Amino acid sequence: MIDPVQFKKIIFLALKIIIVIELISAFGEGIHGNWTRFAGDLIIAGFLYLTWDRLKYAIAQRKQISRQKIELSTEHIRLWDALAFSLLWSDEIYTDIPEDRKRLVVISYTLITLGVIAAFFHIGSGLMMVVIVGGLILGAVNLLAWVVSLEREAKESLQTELTLAHDVQISLMPKTEPSLPGYDIAGMSLPAQEVGGDYYDYTFVGGSNERFGISIVDVSGKGMQAAMSVVFTSGAYTSEAKQSDSPAEILTRLNRSIYTHTKRGHFVSFLLTVLNLSDQTLCFANAGQTKPMLYSSKGVEHLNSVGITFPLGMKEDSAYEERNIQLHSGDIVFLLTDGITETMNQQKELFGNERLEQCIKQTDLSGISARQIMNRVSECVRQFSNGSAQHDDMTLVVVKVL
Repeated sequence: MIDPVQFKKIIFLALKIIIVIELISAFGEGIHGNWTRFAGDLIIAGFLYLTWDRLKYAIAQRKQISRQKIELSTEHIRLWDALAFSLLWSDEIYTDIPEDRKRLVVISYTLITLGVIAAFFHIGSGLMMVVIVGGLILGAVNLLAWVVSLEREAKESLQTELTLAHDVQISLMPKTEPSLPGYDIAGMSLPAQEVGGDYYDYTFVGGSNERFGISIVDVSGKGMQAAMSVVFTSGAYTSEAKQSDSPAEILTRLNRSIYTHTKRGHFVSFLLTVLNLSDQTLCFANAGQTKPMLYSSKGVEHLNSVGITFPLGMKEDSAYEERNIQLHSGDIVFLLTDGITETMNQQKELFGNERLEQCIKQTDLSGISARQIMNRVSECVRQFSNGSAQHDDMTLVVVKVL
């Protein structure tokens, strides 16, 4: 069955053939002494040729205007605007229809066309014509309504999946902040509209109450796929964290599990930070995650990793290394995903590390809690975005040394 796009091409080809035949016929008359028809045809053909580009440009402009009216309309859409949109965007609309339903759409428009033809040529007489035309158009409308209902069901199913994925993602994150001697800790994760794979977690590692782990994770993918990856990664990490208190060893073993049990091209950015409660040291290993930031009396410092920093799941034999940092009273550690620094405003500018540092330096951090610091950073990001849509999950954990 010919689809609408092919049908348009056939119509334009037929018009070109008709024009050529007309010119040949007029030229034949000209040979026998009547050049009036040929001259008129040449003028019309020349006019069409010269104005064709201009006509295409005008149609393209009208196309964009019709789309903007449909998208920006907050009230009832005028019939004329809806008609212009459906005609000008028919190719794109048809392309978006799933393959298994395109045939139904073509049949629907065929029935409508037959109904119009039946009315125009008065097929049948009296009530019979009304029955024929009404039956054809009613059948077409029913088919189109069914296609639309299927599309609505698909969208509702997708929304249900995203809601479930969001619930799974949220359920794995801490419900309360940890209470640790010598530390004030606060964390948050703001999922984007399309659920991604950010999450964070707190847990003691190595079976010791002296080594407290904070993980910041960003799983590749979106929707339910990302949610299932989060579940697997969280479970595998919990198992590995019981076996060792070394961030490097935990990530090295976790990398093998992710590489073995997930499909190629699936990666997990994972920052594991372990606080030693006995001597206030911080030990961390970073697998492709945003660098931690340390605010101290010396200013703001980005903590570089040692060794490789590939995301988990990229190479089977990746062996990670860890770095130790001595913390002091008043120090503040910021653990974050790239959803913070890659937030964009309406001018498509990135928030970036410099604005994050400026936000931290301009805030008196000495007399406020970790949660207040976290809220201040969130406010800086929100003001910068200025209402722009959030395109990625934003996760942030603030650790303040008391």
